[in-house]
Amino acid sequence: MTLALAACCATPAAFAAPPAGLMNLSCDAGAAAEGAEAPNLHGSWDFLMVPRGTPSFGLMSIGFVGAEYGGSLMPARTAPVVLRKISLDGHKIQMVVASREGDVLFDGSLSAKGDFMCGTVTYHGGESFPMVAQKRPSGYASPSQAQRRS
Repeated sequence: MTLALAACCATPAAFAAPPAGLMNLSCDAGAAAEGAEAPNLHGSWDFLMVPRGTPSFGLMSIGFVGAEYGGSLMPARTAPVVLRKISLDGHKIQMVVASREGDVLFDGSLSAKGDFMCGTVTYHGGESFPMVAQKRPSGYASPSQAQRRS
């Protein structure tokens, strides 16, 4: 995914402030299946966000801290930051990232398979930027959040 995202953004025009709708991606999952288990977010995710028109790539790791999700973001150009809260409601996802200046919020949606998310990052000063993430394939099968609560 990183290479595909890099190729789409490799032109000089892509590094200028993009038009408002350039990164208007949709993770519309459709209606949730009744009784379906929530997607398991545990794993490594490649992400791309575009603050102020400049692509920012990195790796997001999500795991379990007890029965809840936690993790970290490792942007390619800055130090790692902690994902201190991750909430999942159907296919809607919210994350809170700890930063020295205050919380940074992600509000988005998961794809129907739960392996792609897209949404908006809102910084402590109110600026908002698009972000997408794709889960890396893995042979490791972690217990679901529901199983960890049992």
